[in-house]
Amino acid sequence: MCNEWFESVRINILICCRYMTYLLFAAYLLFFCWLVTKSRFIQLAGLNNQWLIGLFVIKIAAGIAYGWFFTQIPNYEESSDSWKFFFDGKKDTALLFQDPVQYFKSILDNPHDKEYRHLFSSVNSYWNDLKHKYMVKLVSLFNVFTGSRYYVNVIFYSFLTFFGPIAFIRVMNDVFPGKVKLIACCTFLLPSFLFWSSGIHKDGLVFTFLSLIVFVMYFSLKEKKWGVRPFLLIALLLALIFPVRNHVVLASVPGLFAWWLAENYFKRKWLAFLLVTVICSSLFFSAKYIHPKFDLPISIVLRNKDFIRLGGNSFLPQRKLEPTFTGFLKNAPQALNHTLVRPYITEIISPLYFISAIEILLIWILVSVWFFRNGQNPYQHSVVQFLFLVSMVLLLLTGYIVPQLGAIVRYRAIFFPFILVPILASTDWKGFKLK
Repeated sequence: MCNEWFESVRINILICCRYMTYLLFAAYLLFFCWLVTKSRFIQLAGLNNQWLIGLFVIKIAAGIAYGWFFTQIPNYEESSDSWKFFFDGKKDTALLFQDPVQYFKSILDNPHDKEYRHLFSSVNSYWNDLKHKYMVKLVSLFNVFTGSRYYVNVIFYSFLTFFGPIAFIRVMNDVFPGKVKLIACCTFLLPSFLFWSSGIHKDGLVFTFLSLIVFVMYFSLKEKKWGVRPFLLIALLLALIFPVRNHVVLASVPGLFAWWLAENYFKRKWLAFLLVTVICSSLFFSAKYIHPKFDLPISIVLRNKDFIRLGGNSFLPQRKLEPTFTGFLKNAPQALNHTLVRPYITEIISPLYFISAIEILLIWILVSVWFFRNGQNPYQHSVVQFLFLVSMVLLLLTGYIVPQLGAIVRYRAIFFPFILVPILASTDWKGFKLK
């Protein structure tokens, strides 16, 4: 009799917790939808409130779908990064209330003999572990307001990462005026970008911070207000990216310098980007002659070997990558094939692969349409040159390092808007007839 009573109480508590989750979700959804319409930064994107709320709700729905999708995987608590962040974040939230000092000190915890070396290594490296800590700390702060409810956390994460696409839309709308709705759709609604950048993971944050960097850089240069303040703001945003995607920072800094040079010293802006690309490529392959620790090609090869050891169902056979200029040159076509063309229609093994294959096919059709119907050359703008250069460098690195198609699909998703939006915004759609 006593056991039945305890079981009844337990069930009633679970029901109350479920209703509390629904109530919190509805309350926060209404609050953040209202906040989206009141933020001046968001309002200046040029979209009306219905569009803003619609895009925000779609982003939240994608984040929920992301979380639910990974619950369908066996042992998802351990095999899904997003859910690992959540469960570890619950422990961290408890630590925050019990011992706030230790909560912040734990950021520096290092089990690797207290050494902070191996900056670009994927094993036995504090810097590699920091990626996980970074996300766990963020989720633990969400938990303070949501009572450690994953799907309510999605609303907070969606609001935080909503500013990235909005910043990008504002820049593109200034470069290609009068096409804000086309730009918004191409930014938010690309299937792979929407899915992978909406889940509670690192990708949405990287896109947000990188887009904010582009926003600050573009308007500072355009309005001739480049100085200490925008420089420090860009440095801060780069610092926020570094713990989770240090290679994005390494690719962005030379690109930003080339952009600044192009706007200030070059009539033909593309020459600045070409010059910086040649110099950085030369340094990449020759730095080892300054000191063996600066052997950057070998670090890429070692990361590639780490990924090869992981194997996986979506493993792509690769030509062996040699740490030389010739080796990287030979592997470049294969790397770009993996990141810009795969999966083929013949490689569909799951619904996500099907969507990705159709998306890639559609992207190449749209690029072909632009090639024959371009109304203006988008690459005359230095911001577009920057976006293209950084995206291609990072896609190339992904192709060199990652042999798992599933991982490639996620890593590349945040760069598709950077490449595709300028192309679609400069296509002459008026009077287009399919003959």
